[in-house]
Amino acid sequence: MESIVALDIETTGLDPDKEAIIEIGVVRFRDHRVEAEWSTLLNPGRRIPPFITQLTGITDQMVVQAPSIREILPTLVEFTGNTPILGHNVRFDLAFLRKHGILRNNTILDSYEMASVLYPNAGRYNLGALAQALGVPYPATHRALDDARATRGVFLRLYEEALVMPLPLLAEIIRLSEQVDWAGYWPLRLALRARSKEIASADSVRHSYFGPLFEKTSAQSLAPLQPLEEPQPLDIDEVAALLEPGGVFAHEFPSLNIARNRWRCCALWLRRCPKDGICW
Repeated sequence: MESIVALDIETTGLDPDKEAIIEIGVVRFRDHRVEAEWSTLLNPGRRIPPFITQLTGITDQMVVQAPSIREILPTLVEFTGNTPILGHNVRFDLAFLRKHGILRNNTILDSYEMASVLYPNAGRYNLGALAQALGVPYPATHRALDDARATRGVFLRLYEEALVMPLPLLAEIIRLSEQVDWAGYWPLRLALRARSKEIASADSVRHSYFGPLFEKTSAQSLAPLQPLEEPQPLDIDEVAALLEPGGVFAHEFPSLNIARNRWRCCALWLRRCPKDGICW
């Protein structure tokens, strides 16, 4: 595996066109070896909203003497170079950084998108829930470097899953993802290349590349779904991440620009709601 940079940012809000970065954390690693780490607070040139301070612990006093984003861009570019960039819902982070003209040509990897395919039984896909489910240390501080470290750990566990999954299934996933913009393609392709010396039957290879993975559908009659006796509350951070600019919703429905501000307001409101998600 070549070097990868896990990246995370903290911001004053969700809209990259209106908000600013207050912290960046990056971890460069190769396989399980950490090569370097770097993080910095940033002065956003504005007051930090109270709910962001409550979420991250970052106050106005902590950033008043911090450098601006323009001052640290050369350091960040030197650290990342042309290395693939990994993040959890990485398009959100890159939306803030690419408006400054950097990281536009780096390969992007997304542990969120990988988990949605490689870990389909996960109850939730936010970083904290995945880290807990996969046994990855996660301080839950909502600080950039801690989140970058956790993202690295989640990625490595998911990559290990790709290394042991049935070879025809891995090949089929790669085949189906070749024509779509999916940030899990690169690591799965890497896993397939690492397993190139495995012996596979001609039938299984032909089946994987030229035919559907599931040729027969089950005729079994399945019982209708029933509601849970104890409904599980929504994870507010995860729902907000889906709705925020650069999130999954915006990625899947790029033409809905008219509703952009409405979804941004929904995401911000969810961030400010109580833990139980009740806002009225």
